Amino acid sequence: METIISLSTRQIYDITADRNGENQMPCPECSRNRRKKNVKCFSYNTEKEVGYCNHCDTRFVKHQPHEEKQYIKPQIEWQNYTKLSENVVKYFESRGISQRTLLEMKIGEKSEYMPQVEKNSNCIIFPYFKEGDLVNIKFRDGSKNFKLSSGAELVWYNYDCIRKCIDNEGELVIVEGEFDCLSVIQSGHEYVVSVPNGASTGKMEYFDSSFDLLNQVKTFIIATDNDLKGIELKNDLTRRLGIEKCKIASFRQFKDANEVLAHEGRESLLNAIKTAKLVRVSDVYEVSDFESELDSYFENGLPQGKTLGIDDLDEKIRWLTGHYATVTGSPTSGKSEFIDFVCAKLNFLHNWKVGYYSPESAPLSVHFSKVFSKFAGFKFEKKYCPSDAERYSVQDYLNENYYWVAPVDDMSLDEILSRFEYLVKAKGVKLFVIDPFNRIETDQDYTQDKLLYIKKVLKKIISFVKRNDALLFLIAHPTKLQKTKDGKFPIASMYDISGSADFFNMTSYGISVRREQKDDTLEFLSYGQVAISKAKLNQTMGNTGIWEFRYNMNNGRYESENRNGAVQFDNLNWITKNEYKYSEFKVPVATVNQAFGDEYTDLPF
Repeated sequence: METIISLSTRQIYDITADRNGENQMPCPECSRNRRKKNVKCFSYNTEKEVGYCNHCDTRFVKHQPHEEKQYIKPQIEWQNYTKLSENVVKYFESRGISQRTLLEMKIGEKSEYMPQVEKNSNCIIFPYFKEGDLVNIKFRDGSKNFKLSSGAELVWYNYDCIRKCIDNEGELVIVEGEFDCLSVIQSGHEYVVSVPNGASTGKMEYFDSSFDLLNQVKTFIIATDNDLKGIELKNDLTRRLGIEKCKIASFRQFKDANEVLAHEGRESLLNAIKTAKLVRVSDVYEVSDFESELDSYFENGLPQGKTLGIDDLDEKIRWLTGHYATVTGSPTSGKSEFIDFVCAKLNFLHNWKVGYYSPESAPLSVHFSKVFSKFAGFKFEKKYCPSDAERYSVQDYLNENYYWVAPVDDMSLDEILSRFEYLVKAKGVKLFVIDPFNRIETDQDYTQDKLLYIKKVLKKIISFVKRNDALLFLIAHPTKLQKTKDGKFPIASMYDISGSADFFNMTSYGISVRREQKDDTLEFLSYGQVAISKAKLNQTMGNTGIWEFRYNMNNGRYESENRNGAVQFDNLNWITKNEYKYSEFKVPVATVNQAFGDEYTDLPF
């Protein structure tokens, strides 16, 4: 049985396709309306996952819905594996966890194939129950290798205690692993869950699927590990759960809850849970409020901003959340295009979901096509697309990672940020773009007190990114730049932005984009510079400077020259890992429309 979707009507059909390769049958789209309903006018290829009807000319592809994922429940008779060997019991006891807690949480033991060592190993098994049903199992061997049941639903460990916590108005502790969860239970605190896959903060489907349930919890106690990854997870959880509902537990010199239990006993761990402090929303802090960060920074050094995998650009700028970047540039410099590329890289490499308020990129379908090309490696046009599978793999990926705030009329900043706040909490979005500044609606007479208005807007943006641990790009047009004697545009500075010097003074990042022009015709070329004039925290954000870029006409990506002065253009589909092959590739001279406008003309590939 195969599920396919019509590219014409978007209707979904179930068909029987048992043979490898071509399967002939009546068309699910048109045959039911024909007099000869049994004519085999439709062919579906199971290997290529595409189909075509010779009668109605409709094309089909395999339907892979992302909204209703089908999960596979573990095939195991649970009661057969709850008996533990003496060695396993003693191991847990050495870490402060009693046999009574193991029995209560149905911890088991079983020989299981572990792909990391390519053989069967004796494993501790942690059952994942949801509403009383066993939905997943984590296996852990003696070498700390882990695996979850293939195709099973990813949920919080100890999921069912969330409802009990809500009913009893308790405080829900969130930890980073099953051992920490068992440790908190051992200490005497009943309501505790663990993330299922460690301190990963990108795609958190276990969080998304329980969003409505978690909203009913009154108070959370975040008790993640005392290291850099644990801090990232803590920050992501607090921004999504609501900082006003979160307390932070301090483990002092210890790495996690289990270390506290093993070294100081259940009373000390329970005290750490009971004395957890609400995250302060005012601007006054004590050292104890960020003590866990201090311990980690002392041991591991200051956290470094995220990089894009472009060495000479990464030296000059690295990306941190909790900040905003001001981006400007001369007319037709490609400010928006460059930020689209940065967002695509941060999303793909670091799982930062993206939210746009971009009226100048309307309609959405046009903006989507540009974003699509940066992921796919080819332009969003049928003649460049290798296959339907290549297209829909990228399209489905973007559906889960990109969001647009796109009203009919311009919105006020408060309205924009309220939509962004929803995307933070409901979708886990971490990266935002406002493009451009002058499309933020205001009831105020802008000409009366322009400086005060801009300062208030920027302060609200700073508050938003700090409160939600987000990174926001604010694209702002410069004043009318004076061309140089040869008629070319210079690099715009932050002080060239129309309105106020606060655009530079208050931002964490200052970025200007410029494209080179041809000497004889002043035609814009497909290369230029990105000037990073400000990176507020030099040790973690970069060292500033000018990056020389080359623009990839195939897909809108930005590249660097190598040491030999050559450019290796990246035409790989980041999602499928397939590379688009051009029969005769060379870098064309780019007109404004070709490189950065809304239209593309045929290029000499």
